[in-house]
Amino acid sequence: MPILKLTPTHDLWLACFAHLERTDMLRWVIDEHGLLHEGLHLLGAIEEGQVVGHLSLRRQPIVAPATVWSGGVETPIRGPDGAPLEELFVYTFAVDEGFRRRGIGRALQLAGLELARDLGCYQVRSWSSLDKTANYALKIGLGFAIHPAVYTTESGISVSGVYFVKTVADCLPEKATR
Repeated sequence: MPILKLTPTHDLWLACFAHLERTDMLRWVIDEHGLLHEGLHLLGAIEEGQVVGHLSLRRQPIVAPATVWSGGVETPIRGPDGAPLEELFVYTFAVDEGFRRRGIGRALQLAGLELARDLGCYQVRSWSSLDKTANYALKIGLGFAIHPAVYTTESGISVSGVYFVKTVADCLPEKATR
């Protein structure tokens, strides 16, 4: 089962959007004009000529949040060479229900880690609510670190979960295919 980086010129671009719609995740990856958010990368798991899983990731700087201590300014985190560090942040991740428990999610995560390394990013990071037990098992099995956190929705609801973080400087357990 191949994992492909999907772009607007790819034959399966519309199939990827159909998958995002089926999994109720399209709203998270497009802007008000129906275009993919800038800086977002889409990886698709392909089976029988269809997109049956995806991982969307956005390249962004790693910053310490603005606080009184920082003068109200976000502070870029820098590496030993002084250069600002970047990460790929997981926006969305889903595998169609009929295709789960086949290693597709693992293959997508490994491809995301490889993409981050190829782009020169320091880490991959994602947030997940407590009810996503299969995602927890997958990320822990791949060696992601866990940082408990509360996410507050736009409507003010607090949701318990964790940030998963994995540096990509170490060796990946296997080479993923894109």
